[in-house]
Amino acid sequence: MIQFTLEEKSMILAAIKHEKELQDRMDEEEIDYVEEIEEEMQRENIFISRRNIDSLIIYLGHLLDKTDQYNTAEVLTLESKLDDLSNLP
Repeated sequence: MIQFTLEEKSMILAAIKHEKELQDRMDEEEIDYVEEIEEEMQRENIFISRRNIDSLIIYLGHLLDKTDQYNTAEVLTLESKLDDLSNLP
């Protein structure tokens, strides 16, 4: 189980929303994959795979372009936290 603060969850869900907008022009399978991650992130107890964590890191990269809305340091810190989780044995 992974614990996130409300701010972290908010950033992750914003990144997922952005990814869904991009995927809206893609295939149905990718959209389903993104929506599965989104559903899991909205739960109280979060269980996600390394593959999903790696995807979240990529999605968070979209927020780095939105410096007027998101603090770059906070996004990078969250990316680092997810990367550490992904690299656990």
